[in-house]
Amino acid sequence: MKNAFISLILISGLLPQIQGQIIDIDSRDPIQGVNVYVEGVDAGTQTDENGFFYIQSNFALIKPGLDKIKISHIAYLDEERVIDDSRFYLFFLQPSVIDFEELIVTGTRTLKTFKDSPILTRVISAQEIKNSQSRDLYDIMNEIFPGYQRLKGQHSMSNEIRFNGLGTKSILFMVDGQKINAEYGGNMDLSVIDINNIDKIEYVDGAISTLYGSGAMGGAINVITKKANERSYNLNISLFSDAPSIKSGHISYSKDWGIVDAGISATLNESDGFDLKEIEYVNDNDRVQKHQEEFSNLILSSKLNFNLNDISLRISHDNYSSAINTYKMDDLGDGPFADLSIVPEFELPRNYSARTAFKLKSKINLNTLIDYSFSIEDYEKKYKYTGFQEQLWSGSYSKNHTLIISKLYSDMSFLFGVDNVRDEYKSFSIDGNNNGEYDELSIFEDGSSRKTNQRSLFINSEWMIKSVNFASGLRYQYHDIYKGDVIPMLSIYKKYEKYKLRGTWSQGYRAPNLKELYYKWDHPGGQVTGNPNLQPEQSEYISISLESFKDFYYSINVYYKSLKNMIDYVTDDNNNHTYTNFEKVSLKGFNIFYKRKLSGRGELSFSYNYLDAYDHILNARLNGSNLHNLNTKLTYFILDNLKAQVSLKYSSPKKYTNCVQSCGDDPSDDIFELSSFYLADFSARYDFSKNISTTIGVNNLFDYRDSNASSEQFLTLLSPGRTLFFSFDYNLRGASEK
Repeated sequence: MKNAFISLILISGLLPQIQGQIIDIDSRDPIQGVNVYVEGVDAGTQTDENGFFYIQSNFALIKPGLDKIKISHIAYLDEERVIDDSRFYLFFLQPSVIDFEELIVTGTRTLKTFKDSPILTRVISAQEIKNSQSRDLYDIMNEIFPGYQRLKGQHSMSNEIRFNGLGTKSILFMVDGQKINAEYGGNMDLSVIDINNIDKIEYVDGAISTLYGSGAMGGAINVITKKANERSYNLNISLFSDAPSIKSGHISYSKDWGIVDAGISATLNESDGFDLKEIEYVNDNDRVQKHQEEFSNLILSSKLNFNLNDISLRISHDNYSSAINTYKMDDLGDGPFADLSIVPEFELPRNYSARTAFKLKSKINLNTLIDYSFSIEDYEKKYKYTGFQEQLWSGSYSKNHTLIISKLYSDMSFLFGVDNVRDEYKSFSIDGNNNGEYDELSIFEDGSSRKTNQRSLFINSEWMIKSVNFASGLRYQYHDIYKGDVIPMLSIYKKYEKYKLRGTWSQGYRAPNLKELYYKWDHPGGQVTGNPNLQPEQSEYISISLESFKDFYYSINVYYKSLKNMIDYVTDDNNNHTYTNFEKVSLKGFNIFYKRKLSGRGELSFSYNYLDAYDHILNARLNGSNLHNLNTKLTYFILDNLKAQVSLKYSSPKKYTNCVQSCGDDPSDDIFELSSFYLADFSARYDFSKNISTTIGVNNLFDYRDSNASSEQFLTLLSPGRTLFFSFDYNLRGASEK
């Protein structure tokens, strides 16, 4: 960028000209391809990859104070400025509410513009993620998705995650279109994803198993990572603190040389943890069970891309390591003055993930594309024993192969694919100090591992009849245990000048995972037992949606989903938990999303989710689900370099029809309802320059604390109360040598 700027200065000394640079007001990135038109001389141009423009002009024809420079770009609001005696003009453009020409991929597995997608897709930009000040994917989704619920689990290191009433086992999580499988405590360990490397998130609600197979019964979330801008480099350093919840540091560097681009990054997160309970520990060996345990995790990522004419290759590798430190009370002396002290527990959890992904695209001709991808992922849970080495307790190992051929005809498009998913789970009994007594038992009653394979053929097509668009798909999936299943889908949509009306019907499918089939684990809360007689979950999804393409954007989606053979566990009188199939669960509701620019320099977004989730076996609402969730956010540029944001989230009460904690003879000891809450946050970002910015803010302005926090572990909201957070960002961008 420095060389490009010097070149412009040198040229300006030789020729009469108008020159300048155009920058995104939010990200401070230069914008390429902006149309620049100068009245008076009837001259125009476009900005280069560094956002610069140059127009050689006959200034004798320009009338200063009357003629204007007009700026336009499809993804930004138009701007114009009266020409004065200046020769260099700096423009800060505001992004449009929705970039309707933005390319999205998740809903069809082929590139589509946002306005042409047959599947309703929500896109969360990197700027929205940055504005949220979230440090992991859990918090991002909690702020952005109205139907998302995160409860504090019954055990100190687990969380219960739900999307519109369904757990993460029913949601497919992907990075750059390839599945991740970091299972922990019955949920996905979403902390393996480094949010600092996210370019955008695409979320497709509803059953999408036809395209992605088992695990996409409730929808798909595709995290798309950043890449270097063409012929440029980028260095980013960021620091963040929101004590006591988290402290974070990040550094990344990416560069594009033309044929090759690459990026590396490292992120360290840590916390001393916090506890909201008002409990006095008075006994030796009492465990100090915090609401958030002390932890640290390190994420290392690397990516290498090759682009050769009609062939592209991407190779990526990610490493994740997590250390959780837990404590107990210990009587360190035997004398009359001995006192209890807090010491580390003997058994300390350590988790590791390694994931390598490979993706090859080849353009055979103008209408034919071949896409092959392969990924391998290991997620291991180990225990470090005080004074002894770490030992492996269990691990999930997965390999995924996918081959897709897409073909474009004059009046239709066609996609054919095959994939193979191989999952393995290993578990071992652990004798931490080699004394002949097991500290942890294998989760399997016999043997040390279980394996399964799923193979699929799928087809998807799109065509038009009399201005009505159709999208259909069919998948045949073969499972080692459950043999063959056919999964269809159909979407019909029609575009009007400013609206799109869409109807979707699809079926979903999820095979039981290896733990649900074979689990056998004794823990202090009772025994958890798998069930080899489980049947796959099946669903039927129907939705009608309306999207507007006016100056503001809104979408309304009304849906109904019925689930057969839903998998959950039942608890007997001895507090033993056994996985079983429930005959039927129904989910019906609607989502509303609204976003618009306000007069001046502001933006308002609003999202609301209503969910009626009913368990037809228990004849009651589905455990842990609630009726209403609301998110709203207001941002405003007070100055070009000062941006303020206020957000508000509401969640209605969540009911449980069976005991989830403190189960005893007296029903009053049981928790049947978790309270509603309002959560408000405020932040202000100040840009010292194009490279340096800082943000300060307050989370949980009203200092809300869960009413159960003083005595219980199971919470509807994990928050230590009002906190002050701070972040610092340094970004160095420039043009690579050509």
